[in-house]
Amino acid sequence: MKIVTYNINGLRPRISQFGSLRKLLDSLDADIICFQETKISKQELRADLVRADGYESFFSCNRNFDKSRAGYSGVATFCRVKSAFSSDEVALPVAAEEGFTGLLESPRVTGPQKDECSSALEGLEEFSRDELLKVDSEGRCVITDHSHFVLFNVYGPRADCDDTERIQFKGIFFKIIQRRWECLLHQGRRVFVVGDLNIAPTAIDRCDAGPDFENNEFRRWFRSLLVENEGQFVDVFRTKHPDRREAYTCWPTNTGAEEFNFGARIDHILISGSCLHEESGQEEHNFVSCHVEDCEILIQFKRWKPGNTPRWKGGRSIKLEGSDHVPVCVSLEEIPSVPPHGAPSLSTRYCPQVYGCQQTLVSMLTRKQSAESFKNSEESSSFLVQKLMTALKAQHVSVPVAQLFVWVAILQKQGLTWKPGRKQDKVSGLSSHSNHSSRKVPVTVRLLRDPPMTSSLVGQMSLLLSVVPTAPQYTLK
Repeated sequence: MKIVTYNINGLRPRISQFGSLRKLLDSLDADIICFQETKISKQELRADLVRADGYESFFSCNRNFDKSRAGYSGVATFCRVKSAFSSDEVALPVAAEEGFTGLLESPRVTGPQKDECSSALEGLEEFSRDELLKVDSEGRCVITDHSHFVLFNVYGPRADCDDTERIQFKGIFFKIIQRRWECLLHQGRRVFVVGDLNIAPTAIDRCDAGPDFENNEFRRWFRSLLVENEGQFVDVFRTKHPDRREAYTCWPTNTGAEEFNFGARIDHILISGSCLHEESGQEEHNFVSCHVEDCEILIQFKRWKPGNTPRWKGGRSIKLEGSDHVPVCVSLEEIPSVPPHGAPSLSTRYCPQVYGCQQTLVSMLTRKQSAESFKNSEESSSFLVQKLMTALKAQHVSVPVAQLFVWVAILQKQGLTWKPGRKQDKVSGLSSHSNHSSRKVPVTVRLLRDPPMTSSLVGQMSLLLSVVPTAPQYTLK
């Protein structure tokens, strides 16, 4: 199993660079891919930006309405899976959360992490709710629970030495998020923290470190997390390569620093917790020693490559394509499968504006091609919808409200309706507000016993209703 963290410095330019989101993800060849600095707002979530075949995605976007920070920060976790509905793959999370305070309203926390949120905030009474929301509103964290471990995808704040306000913000940010993962560790969970923390912990991790470099408060804080300083985390790269110098993950964009490797190591993978072996009483049996095969910086993703024109020969005017960071990858071994489960409701597949409700150039072209193919098919629009109605006659089940919203939105888009069959089948507490997206309620929506087939049919109906303007009227009962 492979996990990659990568500050992509804008999701759109990276997709443009690689040709598509799928090609970008496949180039990293990892089971879990954590992006930072996506620079996408909630309103800009579109299928061609957030959805790719074979991957489930979970986003946290900047909610700060300050114009100076518009399109700022943002993180996303992509999980490579074979099925999003009934999968025993560790890469597919059993629960997911946007942010780390448990206070973000949309979408709500799902799964077992819901009970952890309130306890995680104990001891933070010094901060008001507004202060906590402010710290958690910049789209800097997505938490995914993969059963064997809980993964924090983090984009740490940057603070210049003379910016008092951002230094204070950064301190509060790390204090609160540390409280969250300490709560999980106290419960016996394994915790992975990956991402661009904007901290180079020691002098070996920066090219121009001065005598007082390691006295910085945030570098001291980082080192206090590590086991060698009586902390609970292992800096995986430095543990695997303790003496490697000039191993950097980020370079300034305006100095040609990559050509001379004038950089810093600020992208990290930290792991804490016991190994997965049943008998692991010995101290040396921790997750890193038993399950981490290697950890590497993927320098092949550097913008400047051997063969580029040197700056002193005119290369200064050549614009390099790519992020100012490179990915960091950890390879895991002996990770057993988990009980079958489906994608949590934070997945973008359950976001109405992504799932067929917001057209893009790519989706419009795809739909046009599908419509042309459909015209040549023997199945008329009414037949396909009737086929779906017939298929939705299985069992009374519980489904995430977010998933129900998608189906209802698809129906309502073309004037179709869904009504409970009987009074007792009404959805208790059903609301169109996304605050309720994580609630599971019993509804008489007749689903196929085979979830992938149901999804396929629903997808066909979504496509059909999008390309056939005069779809017949039906009522789901």
